[in-house]
Amino acid sequence: RGPVVCPGLVDLHTHLREPGAEQKETIETGTRAAVRGGFTTVCAMPNTKPAPDSPETVEAIRSRIRHSAWCRVGLIGAATAGNDRETLTEFEALRDAGCVAISDDAFMLRTRGQRREALHRCADAGLIFIAHAESEELSAGGVMHDGELSAELGAPGQHEDTEVRSLEQWREAWDSAGPPPLHIAHLSTARSVELLRAWERGPTAETAPHYLALTQAAVAEHGPNAKMNPPLRTEHDRVALLQALSDGLITVIATDHAPHTEEEKAAGLTEAPFGIVGLETALSMTLSVLVGEAQMTLSEALTPLTSAPADLMGLPQGRIEVNAPADLLVFDADMHQTVDPTEFASMGHNTPFAGCELPGVVSAVMVGGNVVYGRDGFAASRPTELN
Repeated sequence: RGPVVCPGLVDLHTHLREPGAEQKETIETGTRAAVRGGFTTVCAMPNTKPAPDSPETVEAIRSRIRHSAWCRVGLIGAATAGNDRETLTEFEALRDAGCVAISDDAFMLRTRGQRREALHRCADAGLIFIAHAESEELSAGGVMHDGELSAELGAPGQHEDTEVRSLEQWREAWDSAGPPPLHIAHLSTARSVELLRAWERGPTAETAPHYLALTQAAVAEHGPNAKMNPPLRTEHDRVALLQALSDGLITVIATDHAPHTEEEKAAGLTEAPFGIVGLETALSMTLSVLVGEAQMTLSEALTPLTSAPADLMGLPQGRIEVNAPADLLVFDADMHQTVDPTEFASMGHNTPFAGCELPGVVSAVMVGGNVVYGRDGFAASRPTELN
């Protein structure tokens, strides 16, 4: 009863935007948003300019992190040089420079040979490859789920086959390369779940809170603030994802936090960029859907946000143990709050959850033994010596 003490949350899929898009988010604002949402570790995706594609650029970005971050940040290396989708980077060199994983996020590898070589390199480097499951020739131009609603709204649709076909392509590369570490980002469809079930000794996978809580109907209500890639799908897909989490097929919940400016999101459904912010609503949405709807226990619901992602990345965080990092979250699962994007620490306000009354109020966040956030707001200074 009352406040809960648990490990600080761990996010495998955060877009901090810096360097290169500081008008959307910075390392400082993004990690403050993380802390406000209960996260003590985030893993930054590599779609920055410059990309973390060499030891030099990795060190330059990590230097920014050391000077600005309010929580721990694991840097994910770019799979190709400059995210050009052509030349694979040196994964072992990126590991030695401090990268915790490799990803082709938003810059999908084009050929079976690339995918197979990327898996071999990750196996040699002892790193996880985080794959963005999208078949570009099938998704081209689609801004929401392809179906009756997209036709009604006059919006180009993106069929579920775009995700499924990409998974099939990764399976072909996997079968050729043996079973190296592969993690599938942001699953969104029931057919993807079926494919994963049939994939013997297959990869790990994540989904995001918005795929568990919303369907394509949210696009009709919220427009570009419910536009994401992969898009929100049907109720059948949502229920299948919930079931996959309940039975342990999907092991991780990741936010895919993707801030954009209000001007960009005001461009309309077709022209606005993909993505929503999620760090400051993920805990509440998880409690609402997994505990409130799926009737999972609190421990079961928190595992995909704590120990599961930490274990996957080989991080010491995510557990309360002797000699583990003192990264802790205190929250009250029974208290409710109304989502107000104007109060976000993130520069991005692009959320479909504005106005929702959700459970879970963060009382305190401790990173490395330092209380960095509490009921009175942020500490006077950020923690140091964390990364």
